[in-house]
Amino acid sequence: MTPLEDIKVYAYLTPHPLEEDSFLEEEWISWLPGYKAGESEDGDSSIWREENIALYEKIENYSANVLKAALERMWPLLDGIYFNQIQLAIDYTNYKSSDALAGYDLYLSDPAKGNYVFHVDQSLLNRYLHFFNGNEKALPNMNIWEHELVHLKDHWQLVKASAFKNSAYPLNNLEYYLLKYREEGIANLFDLLDGKIQTFKSIAEAKRKFILNYTEVNKRLQPMEKSTEKDRMEIYSGLDFYEIGPWLILDMLNEIPMVTDIVDIESLEKNIADGIILEDSVKLEILKNTFYIDNNWFLGRLKLDS
Repeated sequence: MTPLEDIKVYAYLTPHPLEEDSFLEEEWISWLPGYKAGESEDGDSSIWREENIALYEKIENYSANVLKAALERMWPLLDGIYFNQIQLAIDYTNYKSSDALAGYDLYLSDPAKGNYVFHVDQSLLNRYLHFFNGNEKALPNMNIWEHELVHLKDHWQLVKASAFKNSAYPLNNLEYYLLKYREEGIANLFDLLDGKIQTFKSIAEAKRKFILNYTEVNKRLQPMEKSTEKDRMEIYSGLDFYEIGPWLILDMLNEIPMVTDIVDIESLEKNIADGIILEDSVKLEILKNTFYIDNNWFLGRLKLDS
């Protein structure tokens, strides 16, 4: 619905250092590699030094361009979605105290109005800044923004799953736990097809670990009358959703004729193990079909015993 070239991406530091009402403490921002501390020759605060203003602009422009590049790469998957604008909030304060690199903000985004919100977390910003200073290895070897754009495409299934996230009812927590394998499995399938996930080498291997994980979480939740926030945070944490989930999705894609007409899943599984990478056009065709695997289908087809 919206031509790719017309999509506006607004990247901004938050809180923005140059906004008078941002209540910014200098220590929040002075950690940035390349930041010039101390007053300027004119006696202005370091926040207003020309070198630092140039650094803010460099961060914002680079962050927007990286997201735009992913948007262009993923466009065959997103064409037809209405876009008014994309906001990209860059958190240099670690306000959310998160170990994440980036994210799609499910709650601030509004697909009906075409407004979508993403965020760069402090850990990713730190990597960008070290990249600016010549460390080419600082950038993560993963499809960060491709992953988050898949979440955008999957918005309404994520909304439905999130209804169970903060429930104190353990069965709801178990359902959300299982759906996280779907959520991150679809979003991380591109990484698996790109050869960026090395933990498991086959569907069978990933499924065995999934059964072990599920059994352990189910055993923990079963005796509870109510779960605590601490319980939920521990259950929903970890990398297994990202590393096992794509293999579970790949297994379910074997039931979709439109996928098996494109590629033989068994051969694809071997190619992934051997490091053979498909063309982006083929990967995107496969990824398009993952959205047939909605929450209900995913839960209905999971095999929860060995």
